[in-house]
Amino acid sequence: MNKYVLDSLYNHKMICETLLKSGYSAAVALFHQRASCLHEQPEDELPVLRCIYLTSLNKSLYNFILFAWDLSLTECCYENTAYSHHYRDETFFLEAGEKIILSYSRLICAAGPQTSYIEKACDYIKDNLDQELTLEVVAQNIYISNSYLSQHFKNITGQKFSEYVSNQRIILARNLLLTTELKIDEIAQKCGFLSSTYFSTVFKKRTQFTPSHFRKCFAGISQYQGIK
Repeated sequence: MNKYVLDSLYNHKMICETLLKSGYSAAVALFHQRASCLHEQPEDELPVLRCIYLTSLNKSLYNFILFAWDLSLTECCYENTAYSHHYRDETFFLEAGEKIILSYSRLICAAGPQTSYIEKACDYIKDNLDQELTLEVVAQNIYISNSYLSQHFKNITGQKFSEYVSNQRIILARNLLLTTELKIDEIAQKCGFLSSTYFSTVFKKRTQFTPSHFRKCFAGISQYQGIK
């Protein structure tokens, strides 16, 4: 059996990611596409291969959702084991795969409120302030769609996505200036600014101080209220 078929049987990461980011319809379309590799396999091997595929798909979806969203859908996974035996012909096999995907789709839509996803986005931003932080990058890493993050971020946080990221960078910079002896260019890098010059420009615009002057004026003060 070639490597592509084996990968299609056991590696369902793309289907899992697509379900969480783009929804049921896109995930099912990808399932049909990847399952088409079984057409080329010997007829007498198809029942076993279909069973392997459905079993693996079910477990992959369960594990991926558990890892990505810390959401354990054990009952769903258990109930879906019955579908792994729906492999009598291609129609039954494809319907079973669709039902497995649909069962997880319904639960993940109902399980988590909007706030939990936005909290994950905020946590990711705070943990990665030294990196490029576009809406697309954050959405990809917390497994939600760009449109979902864009639509709900301001409603939950009260700030636009770009404003929130900028605020967090300045808050971190402020704290590093007050609590460390790092050089200005090192702080700029840790806060995700491409240059110390740009960092100084943004910092002064937000706090009315250059980074050096801010450190000189407020050294030893653990909290500064200029930025909320």
